[in-house]
Parts: sequence; C-alpha cells; structure tokens
Amino acid sequence: MKKWLFTVFGAVLVLTACGGDDANTNDPAPDNNGNNTENTENTADSGEVDLANGEELYAQNCAGCHGGNLKGTSGPPVETHTAEEVEAAIKEGPGSMPADLVTGEDVADVAAWIESQ
Repeated sequence: MKKWLFTVFGAVLVLTACGGDDANTNDPAPDNNGNNTENTENTADSGEVDLANGEELYAQNCAGCHGGNLKGTSGPPVETHTAEEVEAAIKEGPGSMPADLVTGEDVADVAAWIESQ
C-alpha cells in the first residue's frame, strides 16, 4: 500500500512540476512596492522582450525541471545557454522535454530572461 501511494504521489509531483498554468501571464510583474513594471529590453532579432514576463513564465513552466537557480534538477542546467539555444529547445522539446511549453512571443521573453541571468 505504501509503495503504491508513493508511486502515485511521485507521478503527481512530476506532472505538476512540468505543467503549465492557465493564469494570464501577460500582466506585468509587480515590483517590490506592488507596482506593475514593464521590464523590457530591445533585441535585434525579436524586437522587445519582457524580462519580467520571462521570469514569471520560467518559474511557472521551467523551474520544476531546470531549477530556480537554472542549474537543473530532473532536467539539465540552462544557466550557460544563449537565448537562441533556449528558444530552439523550447520549440523543439529535446529529450524528454515537451515541445511548446511556452509559445508565441513568450518564448523570446523566457529565452532573454535565462540569458540575462
């Protein structure tokens, strides 16, 4: 019984850690004073990116496997990857990583945030 319960708990934990959130992630993240901020940066390839959005999306969709410190847990570390490498990985889903956990303009936001760390 304990083995079965442990297996079910482990499966739920893994599925929860790598899953997305249906919450609206386009809202600017609040700063330390509770004010919304627009943390954007210009890049030659994709126009403007929103680093605050990238950080929030990383926490929701990526940190469960790649770690809050980018050093990896069940997934590999991403701390040394360029934005281009991260974008390709998000779109292709290498190894056991599902493709398109983040889509659209959010891909550039996550990739730019990872590269900025």
